[in-house]
Amino acid sequence: MSRTASPETYYDAAMRLLAGPGLPALRIGRLCREVGVTSGSFYHHFGSWDGFVAGLLEHWAEEEVHRLIELVRREPDPVGRVELMKRLALTVPHDAETAIRRWAGTDEVVAAAQQRVDDRRREALREVLAPLIDDGGLTATLAEVALSLLVGHQQLHHSGPPVDLAAQLDQFEVLVRAHATEALERRVGS
Repeated sequence: MSRTASPETYYDAAMRLLAGPGLPALRIGRLCREVGVTSGSFYHHFGSWDGFVAGLLEHWAEEEVHRLIELVRREPDPVGRVELMKRLALTVPHDAETAIRRWAGTDEVVAAAQQRVDDRRREALREVLAPLIDDGGLTATLAEVALSLLVGHQQLHHSGPPVDLAAQLDQFEVLVRAHATEALERRVGS
């Protein structure tokens, strides 16, 4: 167990543990065994459990929100941005996020991070939809519908029969395209 590990190695292992056995498995000893290092390495990188949790939550937000938003912003076509966001939603580590949402129910720090991630996703969805739909209220509602699809998938998939998120997102795209067509017709007609 004398190999070295980066903080990202710990974060990746933590997300695997959250996605697999879940939050009860996310302990320093188990995490160090997963990474193949001693607890001294853990404390060297993070100083404490709280330091690790803060880093993990920041890493998660960076990887699963900020990085994806930057990818979507590079797409010049507004419809292409909706399609890309839909594809990227399928790559989110849903099982790990389900565990994070459950963890948020018992830990204020995690709950605050979860709220920031949800808020940032809402903002990103509004940003993607705004060029297509010129009604701010409708854009906000559709952003909330999309976020609800994601969260609902995570909760239903975890405790019930499999849920086809791709099919749901396809229907969301149909809804967005219909509203975008209406908005375009209103602009052309006026």
